[in-house]
Amino acid sequence: MKIRYLYFLLIATCGIILASCKTWDDRLVSENDDLGKSLYAEISTQTNLSKFKELLEKSGYDKVISSSKNYTVWAPTNDALANLSITIINDTAALKAFVGNHIALQSHVMPSTQTSELVGLLNGKYASFGKDVFATAAITSANKYVGNGVLHVIGSAVQVLPSLWAYVNATQATSLQSSAIVNLTTQVFNPNTAIVDSISATTGQPVYRPGTGFQSVNSFTEKVYDLGDESKRYTYFLLPNDVFTQEVNKLSPYYKTSTADSTYRKAAYETIKDLVIEGEYSLEQLPTAIKSKFDVNYTIDKSAITQSFKVSNGTVHVLGKINVNVSEKFKPIIVQGENYIARMPTASSLASTAIATRTLLNPLTNTSFKSVFVVGHANTGFWLRYVAPETPSIKYKVYWVAVNDLYNSNTATGETAAFLINQKLAMGSLSSPTFAYPTVAMPSKNYTEQLLGEYTVGTYGTLNMYLVANGVNAMALDYIKLVPVL
Repeated sequence: MKIRYLYFLLIATCGIILASCKTWDDRLVSENDDLGKSLYAEISTQTNLSKFKELLEKSGYDKVISSSKNYTVWAPTNDALANLSITIINDTAALKAFVGNHIALQSHVMPSTQTSELVGLLNGKYASFGKDVFATAAITSANKYVGNGVLHVIGSAVQVLPSLWAYVNATQATSLQSSAIVNLTTQVFNPNTAIVDSISATTGQPVYRPGTGFQSVNSFTEKVYDLGDESKRYTYFLLPNDVFTQEVNKLSPYYKTSTADSTYRKAAYETIKDLVIEGEYSLEQLPTAIKSKFDVNYTIDKSAITQSFKVSNGTVHVLGKINVNVSEKFKPIIVQGENYIARMPTASSLASTAIATRTLLNPLTNTSFKSVFVVGHANTGFWLRYVAPETPSIKYKVYWVAVNDLYNSNTATGETAAFLINQKLAMGSLSSPTFAYPTVAMPSKNYTEQLLGEYTVGTYGTLNMYLVANGVNAMALDYIKLVPVL
């Protein structure tokens, strides 16, 4: 009897377990039904997404999101697409860009916190994706998992915006600021992209096919920011033509060149390079204190912003007035002593120890520094040449630090200098009499900056400076500093 009871109990238990398993299996089947679908198949089942389904088919993206790769789709509802321009619908390229603006490679799940990520889209643009929002659209339904990705439904379509670079190019005919940026574009030769026709029998060098290997390079893009980089976000200040001209004229005296055109181009570049900052700030988020990439500080009067609008990789603010102190634009120029670019040619070879770079300790600041020393050169008026590239046409106070610490004996009672250091700095040319030789040899162990005097750079460009020995005396130099006098 007891065995029969246990037998029936076992059967009942198994029945309960099997019933439970079936219930669990039914639940898994229900949840996994969608995992057998593609994104396109899932969109096809949702009647409120029928218009987007048609756009997918017309653009060819239906096949893309039916593939085995994982994608994320932010699908606008029928209401969101009700006013979509017929121009976009009938233009193959525009339609592909529009639909691609709502699709990303890989699966992106909506975050549960107020964080966001910049998601790369199939049309090359990027969009911010955060809790309940995609770009400018509110997310009405999120995180629908299917076999090849995730579907989100959004309440408005996300329009394809031009990049900041595209905007600048499009407005060059009406905006002096945009025109100035575009005019910084030049053609340069890149041998890596040129076609080689033959190898010269005379020189052994490649002979390139005419017209190949040239590419456009914009100095603003190269030196400041690539305004066409969709993966970055920028804030750009656009000045009306009269304000822009005023700012350029303010800087023109400091960039004097041989022609009015080249002076304008340089002054315009120096004006614009501080009018874009990395990071996107709406009018509400915009700080009043701005610091540019080049450490130029200025303030923004928000009441002077007459218009603000978005581009695909940032925000543009039209600024009716701006006040940048000229002194912020021009920083001290420092040329290190060890960075000479040429020396006096000599009839006989110099000893390997004649020119040396030494690392010393400044006891006043307890920091190390490098200094060049020239000893035993045996050439009257021996010189080292230095350059300060792109030097503005300004008056400067000229300083140097030249430490004489060369001794032939060190005792408890004193030190005896082994070398007399007597030198001058010739500005602009080797024969320049700007700064005379000192009347006495350089004092020992002077680690402080010494004012040599003032020098005015007449024309913007490369400034040559020569460290010249008095006779065959030794020379030393830590650095040269040019401080603008404004």
